[in-house]
Amino acid sequence: MPAIKRTLRGTKSEPKKEKDSDIVGKTARLKEVTRGEKNKAIADFKKMKEKNLAVEMQKKKPIQAGDNIKKSGGKNFNVGVSKGGVSFGEAFKHFKNKGVKEFTWNDKRYATKMK
Repeated sequence: MPAIKRTLRGTKSEPKKEKDSDIVGKTARLKEVTRGEKNKAIADFKKMKEKNLAVEMQKKKPIQAGDNIKKSGGKNFNVGVSKGGVSFGEAFKHFKNKGVKEFTWNDKRYATKMK
């Protein structure tokens, strides 16, 4: 808390005497931020960004044959009936319910987005 000087007209607070190098800015809530806190926040932000990027890249990973074999039924949703898989309609329904944007069926890429 700043020191308070008593004068005849009332109280007057002295400005804070802090090292300029310690305080590097203020947050949106006007909290003063030191250099160490700023560097830690930057490092935390970079880690969070890398983690989110890794998660997004994993989501965009193309689906390989055999990735989507149901454990209960043992069905392969990436190939047609003649190759031991399922029909296109069943594969489409399966991938749409999983929330996948693209899938392969009989070595061709299809999208689950409906017009």
